[in-house]
Amino acid sequence: MTFKAEPIFQAIKSSVDAASPAEKADKLKKINAVFQFNVKNAAGEQKTWALDLKSTGAVTEGPASGKPDITITVADAVFADIASGKIAAQKAFMAGKLKVSGNMMQAMKLDGLFKDVRPALNAAAAAKPAAAAPAAAAAAPAAGALTVDGVASSQIFSQIHAGLHAMSPTERAETVKKAKAVFQFNIKAGGAQHTFTLDLKNGSGDVYQGACKTGKADATITIADQDFVSLASGKANGQKLFMAGKLKIAGQMMLATKLDGILKGMQKKPKL
Repeated sequence: MTFKAEPIFQAIKSSVDAASPAEKADKLKKINAVFQFNVKNAAGEQKTWALDLKSTGAVTEGPASGKPDITITVADAVFADIASGKIAAQKAFMAGKLKVSGNMMQAMKLDGLFKDVRPALNAAAAAKPAAAAPAAAAAAPAAGALTVDGVASSQIFSQIHAGLHAMSPTERAETVKKAKAVFQFNIKAGGAQHTFTLDLKNGSGDVYQGACKTGKADATITIADQDFVSLASGKANGQKLFMAGKLKIAGQMMLATKLDGILKGMQKKPKL
């Protein structure tokens, strides 16, 4: 198996091992997460690496010893481009080239994670022959039930679904009790509309593709794909989007004020 990712993880390991105890402690405190990377090469083969930047600073081949805070599935060529700075992790995610399971907000730390080792990575890349063109077109991971190609928001609903189902019964009951609402999202992307429902009112809650199954949603939100991504990542505020006419709501308008808190709370779930 040939992977561009292999020397990248070796460089990260060397960087972490070479850091002073104080520098290492500062990095662990700043990132505070265990990453698991499932990397697929052009031949469809997969290798897994774990990066513990929460407690030990270890970089190892194979799955994380415990449950990682975030699992990233990505094509080998795309991973190499992210590590070298050719593409930002967020852009890769929004383009559907990087899939995240777990605390999605940790994915935003990837660019900073690679920054320290980029000089070495780029020097090593320059010393090697260019990879064959097909490597850049490595097969993308299979889409999940909530995943829609070309719709970045669908990745977020997948994360929320995973987070909801990873909660304990008590946590789910508390989330439903606090929200007491069914949100229907009409996401506009590529000239089409895609509908998702976040039911935080009935039973123990649910997230699914399509219109509300239990009758009329308490709030139906129409929003552009990229605006929803910004809302979910905390880069945009629900009220401000509404005031700017970028978020339209039908039903209980006051529920729009709950969106930021609900999305933020669910994205923070590390067992997501």
